[in-house]
Amino acid sequence: MDITIQREALLKPLQAVSGVVEKKQTLPILSNVLLTIRDNRLLLIGTDLEIELVGFVTLESMTSQGSITVSARKLFDICRTLPEGVMVRLSIEKNYLVVRAGESCFMLNTLPAEEFPSLEDTHYSVQFNLKQTHLKNLLNKTYFAMGQQDVRHYLNGAFLDINQHSIKCVAADGHRLALSSIQDESIGEAQAKVILPRKSVLELIRLLGSDNEEDVTIHIGESRFRVMSSDYIFTSKLINAQYPDYNRLIPKGTMSAVGDREVIKQALVRASILSNEKFRGVRFQFEPSKLLITANNSDQEQAEEAMSLEYAGNKTEIGFNVAYWLDVVSTITTKCIRCVFTDSNSGVLIEPVEGEYSIYVVMPMRL
Repeated sequence: MDITIQREALLKPLQAVSGVVEKKQTLPILSNVLLTIRDNRLLLIGTDLEIELVGFVTLESMTSQGSITVSARKLFDICRTLPEGVMVRLSIEKNYLVVRAGESCFMLNTLPAEEFPSLEDTHYSVQFNLKQTHLKNLLNKTYFAMGQQDVRHYLNGAFLDINQHSIKCVAADGHRLALSSIQDESIGEAQAKVILPRKSVLELIRLLGSDNEEDVTIHIGESRFRVMSSDYIFTSKLINAQYPDYNRLIPKGTMSAVGDREVIKQALVRASILSNEKFRGVRFQFEPSKLLITANNSDQEQAEEAMSLEYAGNKTEIGFNVAYWLDVVSTITTKCIRCVFTDSNSGVLIEPVEGEYSIYVVMPMRL
């Protein structure tokens, strides 16, 4: 291998691939990135055996081909600290990858490309196109409610329910639920129900462009989920489990309150300062046309916030984890939100008053 490439062209895919590579590996080669040349492009491949990411770079010039693996973190750190606009030459010399840029020269240890593991090929029975922004928006509005190392492993990810021109994305951790949905004609007649693991969801959010209107192609197989764009191929294993019926978790409340989202958010931010550091509890007191939020801690300190609200029901007190509420009001973008509930022992449904289709459920806590 002897190739020349612009620093910026190499840096972007290298950064993405480095995110997939685990820092602490039992197999040394899993901390490496595979560099290989195909069709006058440099392919950078990283994997942790659950996720595989392939990035592409068009070469400025090529003297000889070849494949090698090298530390993803070290190569990324070298490229990151090189001057902007510099041309980088990569060559293999005596089992070292030699990186030259201007007056700089680095020799990195390598491992043979033949030892690099790859996710086995699988048959993808479902395929459709989707705008990058649509997929990123779905994941952004729900990912925070995913479980973390929950014994119910199906909660440690996001559930995608794809059916007839629409996708619903659901995440839940037993204390809260987030659901967002989009309609897109390009989905066509595709049908699938899959659970994407937590790490895969977070990597996809990082990869997908916020303002990129370009389509990605999504492939779904029995055990794999693949997203292809002009810059990368992202492949992930799926969680093999049955996701619970999320519709049963959505409360059908009898009382409804509507308030200004930003006013409620800022009140929660201030009240959280004096909430218990471990339990993060705050008390909501709904009264006709008024909401009172209070918090206190083990030092007997107290915060109290009052605001006007469209509410005509009975006086009701409910305790909540303030962090769960802050996640929701920070994700919703509409001016007003609606809260629907039955009593102090039932979950509350939170949704935008108009516009986007997203709903959130937060379970109460005892204070």
